[in-house]
Amino acid sequence: MVAKKKFSKEELNKILVGYNLGQLKSSRPFKEGTVQTNILLKTTKGKFVLRYYEHRSRKYILFEVNILHYFYDHKYPCPTPIRNVHGDFIGKYKEKYYAIFDYIKGKHIKKPNKIQSHELGKYLAKLHNISQGYRPDYWDVRETKDKKFCLDIAKVEAKRFKSKTKGKERLQFLRDEINKVKLSGSLPKGVCHGDWDITNLKFDGDKIVGVLDFDDACYTHLIFDVANFIYYWAWMRERKFNFVRARSLLKDYLKYRKLSETEKKHLFDGIKMVIFTYMGWFFYKKYEGEDVFIKCLKRLEFLDSVGREEFYKKLFK
Repeated sequence: MVAKKKFSKEELNKILVGYNLGQLKSSRPFKEGTVQTNILLKTTKGKFVLRYYEHRSRKYILFEVNILHYFYDHKYPCPTPIRNVHGDFIGKYKEKYYAIFDYIKGKHIKKPNKIQSHELGKYLAKLHNISQGYRPDYWDVRETKDKKFCLDIAKVEAKRFKSKTKGKERLQFLRDEINKVKLSGSLPKGVCHGDWDITNLKFDGDKIVGVLDFDDACYTHLIFDVANFIYYWAWMRERKFNFVRARSLLKDYLKYRKLSETEKKHLFDGIKMVIFTYMGWFFYKKYEGEDVFIKCLKRLEFLDSVGREEFYKKLFK
């Protein structure tokens, strides 16, 4: 993650006093990311990562450290939170919270090769196998990425338009589209990563050895995470939905976690929910000069032109 706050050696030593991690030898901020401050700490006992949360509540952070501890216990390759001398996972410095994690060796890559690409679906599936049915403490403080969440964001953003008519029209459109989505109560839930970006994965050769950044993780329908995965890797940077790419990603995922027929049928809805989330986030503001809401609207039109049954056939038949 990009460092927002700069720490002096004296400040880092003050924090390390509360841990049995040895004496500080050196430190450097990480270059990757945009939200929290992450700093690599080299001590006499090894390498560790200080994560300083710029704008997160205590409960929000406790959700993250608790699930990472849970995943670590299930031998999943993610950062392990380290308890301080008081037995706590998080501390507070200058009115903001922080946690320290072990350092995962490996390298970040810009673009996966053919072999590395197979790891993407594999490790998302492994995560879902572990998290299915697991509802951690403080789950309710995280974004659920469900219908209510999307509409609640949009309602706030609608007030930013100078033209009340434009805000109301967009809000009504989004409400109508969301109401068309029918989700089965039998869809399994669990902890979803929420940001399966290449910058959040570390490789050793062709193998994933670390899954990072659970800042967007939440407890919701697992098919939403599968949909987000497919959307990110098969459509987000593509002009058209790449069905060939999507089938390949799903094939890798299905080797490690089978989707029920209900989940397969609702992947169509999951993709729509991903789009609704973006429409909520970018209801008013633009991204690099582009009106994301309009872009998403066109993608909804494309999905409707394909239809649920044909979409299912193109991916699973």
